[in-house]
This record gives sequence, C-alpha cells and structure tokens, in this order.
Amino acid sequence: MRCLFCGLRKKTNSLKCQFCEYYLETKEIRERLAYLENGFGRVNSELDSLEQKVYLVIGLVFKRHKYTAGDLLDSSQMNLIKSLAGKIKDDVSHWEAAGQLPYRLRMYYNEMAEAVQSKLRLINQTIQERKPTIWELVGGFFRRLYRAVVELLPLMFQRLLTGNKQKFLARAA
Repeated sequence: MRCLFCGLRKKTNSLKCQFCEYYLETKEIRERLAYLENGFGRVNSELDSLEQKVYLVIGLVFKRHKYTAGDLLDSSQMNLIKSLAGKIKDDVSHWEAAGQLPYRLRMYYNEMAEAVQSKLRLINQTIQERKPTIWELVGGFFRRLYRAVVELLPLMFQRLLTGNKQKFLARAA
C-alpha cells in the first residue's frame, strides 16, 4: 500500500506513512492539508454529480437526454466547480506568496489539481461527443425545418413580390 500524502510504499494499513505523520504534526500544515482535502473532495463530488447528469435519459417511448449539451456546459454546477477550483488555487497562491507552502503540500495540490482538470476535460469531451437519441435526431430535423420555413419563406415571398412589381412597372412604362 502507498502513502496517500507522499506516495511512498508502506507496510501498514494506515493512510499516511510514519514520515508524513511526523511531518504533519505541525497544526498549520494539518489544517492546510485538511482544507485541500475537503476542497478537492467537494469538487470531485460535484464532478461525479455532473457526470451522472450526462447520461440521464428520460421517457419510455420517446427517449431523450434530460439535459442538453448546452445546459450541461453552461450549468450552475459547472460554474460552481470552476469557482471552487479557482478559490483553492487562489488560497494556495496566497500561501506560496507568504512562504507558508511546504513542498509536499504543493506537490499534493498539483496532483489533485491535475486529476480534477483531467476529469473535467473527460466530462466535457463526453458531453460534446454524446450521441443523440433517435427522438432527439427527429426533433432536431423538425426544428431545423421549422427554422428554415420561418426564416426563408418571408424572404421568398418578398423577392417574389418585388420581382412581380418590377415586371408590372416594366410593362407599364
């Protein structure tokens, strides 16, 4: 088993090795580590919740995704994830600027931030490459058809009327 904090192999079943236990005896470092663990834990739980929403399908006969790709990418949950990650990053930058960020804590932050970024990238890719259901394809076709009729029909009538008006004026002259 490996130590969760430094990654060294250890023989016991404890989460941290004896070196990390000694190192974490400082109250300030323990508090900062707990802050990072709680912060990234909350970000990961929000990411898991968002990932579950990607695959959520409703309907018995006419199945469709409950949330569209646009809804998921612009959701308040996505903004919350970015906000939480930004807050953690700002705090770590502040600690580093004050010279109060040990190397191991910085490495822990970098690993967790990289894991969150890769998971967020994977979720975004899944959202964008998600295959639409049959009903979504049919509905999309009718939406495009309706939009074409609403936008193009008035233009066609306008051109037809202006063309007939010019022919009438040409005959009258």
